[in-house]
Amino acid sequence: MAQLNLARLCRYLPDARLPPNAGDVRITRVRDDSRVVEHGDLFVAVRGSTSDGADHIAEAAARGAAAVVVESGDAASSAASSGSNVSGLPAVRVPDARVALAELAAASLGYPGRQLDLVGITGTVGKTSVLMMLARILEHAGVIAGSIGSLGIRFPGTDAGTLNTTPGAVAIQEALSAMVAAGVSVAAMEVTSHALVQNRVHGLRYALGIFTNLTMLEHLEYHGSFRDYAAAKLRFLETLQPGAPLCYADGDRVLREAARRHGGPRVSCGGGGGAWISVRRESMSLRGTNIILSIRRPLPRLHGPDLEPCAVPLSLQTLGRPNTINATLAAAAGLIIGAPPDAVQSALARIKPPKRRLETIREHAPIIIDDTVGHPDSITGVFELVERVPHRQLRVVFCIRGKRGPEINVRDAEAMAIWARRVHIDRLHVTSAVDTADDRNTVSPQERRAFLDVLRNESVEHSHHERLENAVAAALDGAGDRDLLLLLGAQGMDAGADVAQRLLDRDYGPSNARMSRE
Repeated sequence: MAQLNLARLCRYLPDARLPPNAGDVRITRVRDDSRVVEHGDLFVAVRGSTSDGADHIAEAAARGAAAVVVESGDAASSAASSGSNVSGLPAVRVPDARVALAELAAASLGYPGRQLDLVGITGTVGKTSVLMMLARILEHAGVIAGSIGSLGIRFPGTDAGTLNTTPGAVAIQEALSAMVAAGVSVAAMEVTSHALVQNRVHGLRYALGIFTNLTMLEHLEYHGSFRDYAAAKLRFLETLQPGAPLCYADGDRVLREAARRHGGPRVSCGGGGGAWISVRRESMSLRGTNIILSIRRPLPRLHGPDLEPCAVPLSLQTLGRPNTINATLAAAAGLIIGAPPDAVQSALARIKPPKRRLETIREHAPIIIDDTVGHPDSITGVFELVERVPHRQLRVVFCIRGKRGPEINVRDAEAMAIWARRVHIDRLHVTSAVDTADDRNTVSPQERRAFLDVLRNESVEHSHHERLENAVAAALDGAGDRDLLLLLGAQGMDAGADVAQRLLDRDYGPSNARMSRE
């Protein structure tokens, strides 16, 4: 990038206070990680939840930083009062370092987000699935598109990983800049509640918004309450351009009410007759679902005339209500961006079920379905499917959710108890997955006790296994041709299907395993 002087760069920060005679300092890039600072960089000292960037200013200076941005009120800012430097660097004081970081990163790269049609996707669950489906739709429509999310940063010629679902502001702006250089016209990205609170997407304005759902008990360990979590999520509406369409799941009552705050077109999607895009299921088997989308009134498009009302039949390889809604939201977004209906149909027909999203692992002897349930609503989505799958015995392995607190596990157990009475679970094997859960998902004694106490109080017959492998082995023991095994749970259960495959190979031989993912 071309160098900018500090005064010109900081003009985008109206509340910034520059030290005297520092305006002509030449800046090469903006950085918030002292470990990657190079000569001429501007280091922004952001205070995080576990570390403070102010503690790393000396390292940034040693690596050649040209100046530093500090937040008013912190120790570094106090040291920079009266125009003094910090660790020998000119120090710019700002009210909010995170906002300054986002503004400076965008300004230093020429505001690349303004040169693209940005699509933001938020919600408790489903963001990744919708993003992946939308990317395929745009590809089939011939649109040069990029994506940013839990699967990484992807656009023609680039497939890079990310540490977070929504990366930091610098990584986002650099990705958008690279997309512009690669000829990308549409960039879609997942937007998490953490990113909204931490201003990672500050300054971005989305031409189209997608809101998958808004579910209680998610990220309580960070936000503290559903009220604060919902408030964080609803900040997404403030990131939409005036008049930008908002696609959302009409069946989510909380979200339906929240969407009324948006002043642009509210494209409701779901089974209700009043939805802008209604969904009718025609058929379903373990191999997929056939639905018909009915666009009931003209659908706005980002460029060009509205799409007139029509019916769009879709053949999906995915199962269950959550996947159907995700496909509907992706289809609606694709049509709004400009994809023709036949491109939507062909793209969605070719998409394999997302990993661990009501994924059919095995179709017989026994049937195995794998899902990353993490809250009561997703548990309900699984068992709604179970009611439609003919089976003899129902066997379930459920992995307790780790590092999310007792409350979510109480609610998950209550949902399991309700469904155990409704569909009759023949064998319920609960596991703490000490053999597969990483440090970020380790089940605490309090979380284990919270889940198991509910099952005991509700008289739900079950067994508990510390190890995932033992739980899966117990569930497979004696399983027959028409039995249905569910592998349910968040991160600790990620290895469940592979464990089941290995156990089946051991007991019956690889030729008899017939796992569908092969």
